[in-house]
This record gives sequence, structure tokens and C-alpha cells, in this order.
Amino acid sequence: MKKLRYFALSMLAALSLAASAQTTTPNPVTLTLDIHECYVHETMTTTDETAYYYVSYLEKEIFEEKGYNDDETLASEDKKWFEEMAKGYQMDVKDVVQSFGFKGDAAEYQAGLLPDREYVIWYHGVDEKGNTTTEIKRLPFRTKPVQTISNRIKLKAQKTNDGGIFVTCEPDDKNLYYTFGSIAKSNMFDEFTHEELTIRDYMQTGISNQIYDYLASEEFGEWFKKNANQGDFSLKFDELVAGEEYYIVAAYVDNEAGICSEIATVEIDGEGNPTTSINSVPTSTPIVADGVYTLDGTRVGTTLGDVQRGAYIVKFNGRTHKVVKK
Repeated sequence: MKKLRYFALSMLAALSLAASAQTTTPNPVTLTLDIHECYVHETMTTTDETAYYYVSYLEKEIFEEKGYNDDETLASEDKKWFEEMAKGYQMDVKDVVQSFGFKGDAAEYQAGLLPDREYVIWYHGVDEKGNTTTEIKRLPFRTKPVQTISNRIKLKAQKTNDGGIFVTCEPDDKNLYYTFGSIAKSNMFDEFTHEELTIRDYMQTGISNQIYDYLASEEFGEWFKKNANQGDFSLKFDELVAGEEYYIVAAYVDNEAGICSEIATVEIDGEGNPTTSINSVPTSTPIVADGVYTLDGTRVGTTLGDVQRGAYIVKFNGRTHKVVKK
């Protein structure tokens, strides 16, 4: 997998800006996309089989904030990226270019994306020193939205005598695949922007990153067999860190591994007790119209009569309330 900027810069600190000359040499690469919910398949063809070229992507908002619509800025940042990768991996820049760049016609999956989000892919020629050698082409796109289903999963949680949590999942459709696991609240941030993530975005990011190897090996169906569940399922969570708060979560996934249902949620407090408290709803939870919402901001009904038992956010006459339906 070509490790792109989004991945690499989350690990490596950006240092001094390296100058890179702007160029107007035509770009010999044509890139086409097959767009899905949380991944894309790139097909690159080139009229210059001897030259290396580089392909990367970012969320559109971040791309624009960093000024990457300016060719000189983007070329300089890409050169710096090659140099910092060389330092981090103790390699020559030439070796980084050969490892992370492409030569000739190629195809590649890019996973780690979120549904219904805007991104920008850019690509250009690159020499052995990391300099941009052709015009920079940019290709904005939006991933496909998930089609939400009305099916629900019920979670039951109980603290065990040894301090663990025993959780049972009861899906209302035993044939559909669903994801199930625990999230430490302190980890719910974006590695690149360090912004707080909703439960849904955190879960989907984890799944989207996980599916790359299965896509690349043309065994996508194996991801569901090895990482998703069907039917009733129980699991004991033993390794809870004292003082850490958790979410136990479950949600259905569609045939592209997109989360497609309400997320069933149980909160675990810092003492390891299951609780229905919902005081930790992120401030970024999008509540835009009157109705009943799950904790991650998914609208699931007009009144509490439309939903099953659980914790919800209710907005009525412009006021937002946190409630538990028992």
C-alpha cells in the first residue's frame, strides 16, 4: 500500500519548508476513480513509462486550509514530505520516491475514507530528489453515502466479579453482518487534525482503514468473515484500564463495510460500571431539526414513541435534551 500524506504526517513532525521549483511540463498521467462509500479504486495510465509520479489525497477541507490549490505550496510540501519520510525511515530520498511513487500504468486502492465526504486527489511527476517535475493535477470527489436501514441491535452489559464487562448482542436480523467492539473515549480524536470524532466517524475510520489489505488482495469478502458478526453474540471485555471511560458499540454494516444503522451504545464509567449516562455527548454532534437522535447524531424518529429503549438526544422547539427511554 502506498502510504500517503494523511497517514505519514500523523507520525512525522513537519520541519523546515524545502523549496521546490514550480513547473509547467505537461502531466503524462491520466487517473480515473471507481468511487465507493469508504474506499476508492484508482487506475493510472501514463504516456511516459520511464518517469516516476506521486499520488496523494486529503479531505477537501484540509486540502484547502493548507493552501494546496497553489502549485508552489503543494510542490514544496510534497518535497518536504519525501525528505521527512527519508529521515523517518533512514532511507535516501531516491528510495522513498521509488517506494511510494509509481512508474508506468498502475492501479491502487485507497481506503480509510468516510462515506459522503469530499476529498481531493492530486498527482504529478517526481524526480529522485522529490522535486515536482510536471504540472500538478487535482481531482476532487465525494464518496458515496450509506443507505441507512431501520434494523436495530440490542446490547446488554453486566459487570463481572473480576471487574470485566460481559456484553451480549441481539441483532433483530440474524443474517445481516454487524460490527461490535469497545472504544476508549480518550482515543476518539482524528490522528491528523486532533479534532474530536463522533462515535460513528471513529468506528467507520477504523473499519475503513482495516479493509485495505482485503481489497488489495481481492478478498474483500473475507473481511466480513473475519471481522464482522452475524446472529446473537456475547463477549467479555477484560482489559479495561482503571479510570478510563468506554463505549461498547454495535452497528450493522452494508456490503461495502459502511455503517448503515443506528449505533447501539452502552457507556462504561471510569470504575468499570455500565451506565445509561449520556453526559459525554460530543459538542460536535449534529442536531439540526426537531426529532429524536442517537448519541452520534443519527436521526431515528420524530418522538420517543418511534424508538426502542436506550439513551437519546431529543430536540423540540429549538431546545435539546438528553433522555433515557426505559
